[in-house]
Amino acid sequence: MYFGKTGGVLLKIQLYKKDGLSEPEIDIRYSKLSKQLNRIIHYIKQQENVIEGFIQSNMYQIPLNDILYFEIVDRKTFIYTRTEIYECKKNLLTLEHELAETNIVRISKNVLLNISSLSYVKPYPNHRLLAELSNGESLIVSRKYISILQNKIRGSYYD
Repeated sequence: MYFGKTGGVLLKIQLYKKDGLSEPEIDIRYSKLSKQLNRIIHYIKQQENVIEGFIQSNMYQIPLNDILYFEIVDRKTFIYTRTEIYECKKNLLTLEHELAETNIVRISKNVLLNISSLSYVKPYPNHRLLAELSNGESLIVSRKYISILQNKIRGSYYD
């Protein structure tokens, strides 16, 4: 099956069912590692990331791709998904460093955004941006973090 073009070359995807595997395997063959292929690799690797979140005393393993954003409220870190709000025991700085090679980016002093959940951004007063998420929620991108968000969206962290 041919999937599409990456860097002017068709990307060929072959899927094989193999009985007896304890976990799925992904093999990627290439002659030159393109930016687009590198994005695919990072996306696949991101599937492994889970974050511990708590509701009351119950701990949950939350896949990173399910997380819309992280926010600090009253000195507590919260994880927002489409359906739940979890408390996280880690602070934003720790999360930011641990998730630097993922789609997570700081957009304000109190918020880390998963750009996979971003629908669009538009100008907002005082040289800020309004980030509209896939669930319809909106977040403000502070001036200080606009260029960081733009670079993350443009994929410069894959180079």
